Amino acid sequence: MQGTRIRAVLRESTGNLWRELKIAFTPVPKPKKWVFIVGCYNSGTTLLAELMGRHPDISAMPTEGHFVTDQFVKDFDIGLPRMWVDREDLFRLTESDSGPDVIRIKKEWGMRLDLSKPVLLEKSPPNSARTRWLQKHFENAHFIGLVRNGYAVAEGISRKGNPKHIKDGWPIDRSARQWARGNEVLDQDSEYLKHFTWVKYEDLTGNPQSTLDQLAEFLGLQPFPALPEDEAFRIHERKDSVKDLNAVSIEKLTAEQIDTINEIAGDCLERFGYERLGGRQT
Repeated sequence: MQGTRIRAVLRESTGNLWRELKIAFTPVPKPKKWVFIVGCYNSGTTLLAELMGRHPDISAMPTEGHFVTDQFVKDFDIGLPRMWVDREDLFRLTESDSGPDVIRIKKEWGMRLDLSKPVLLEKSPPNSARTRWLQKHFENAHFIGLVRNGYAVAEGISRKGNPKHIKDGWPIDRSARQWARGNEVLDQDSEYLKHFTWVKYEDLTGNPQSTLDQLAEFLGLQPFPALPEDEAFRIHERKDSVKDLNAVSIEKLTAEQIDTINEIAGDCLERFGYERLGGRQT
């Protein structure tokens, strides 16, 4: 038994040493632009990153950047998967904050990027809370804020918390607050950003080619290559063509849950142009 533990410790130590060597010999990325896709969980950020990574001038991280650096708090590690607003104090960073090792983050991300490309793209929903810090430390940073119907997002956050991460899933009130507060923080901080644009999930899924070409213009790039019709994309647990899944999610909500979302996130829904739904009949 003791020998098994010793071997496990040795494997971990060897893995850590190899990782540190890789970081040490990875050059610091120096792209023409860093691009950050930010927005609430379950808003389509993975889909958008997958689509944007097809541009010949863009190298996109194959996973969320906050998972592959030891410099940021991870929501899963503190028992708050998909729920960073519950500990906003641990995630929020502005240009006046210090702490994370910027060079190390760039190297950790650089190990997973094609550094020959002029544009490097990263997406992590918790980065919605640290856009101002990222702008200060990442050259020519451009931010794409992705927003999706709050009813569908709240349903998705609650559903995806169960059973793998949170027993019985997140209560709908906390999921709605994550959507509303997360977008509020991003909206407020966007006023300090030099290069920021909003994109709606509904526009992306309704006309992905047009949306991508608008983003190419925002980034000063040539238009995106034409998307093959009905191509399937693997997004987390499903593989499907690009389509708006809002109705599927909203259909799962009860009248009481809709009332709760309206109470917590109603103002934010209206801020982003989403119509309030009727819940409990009175």
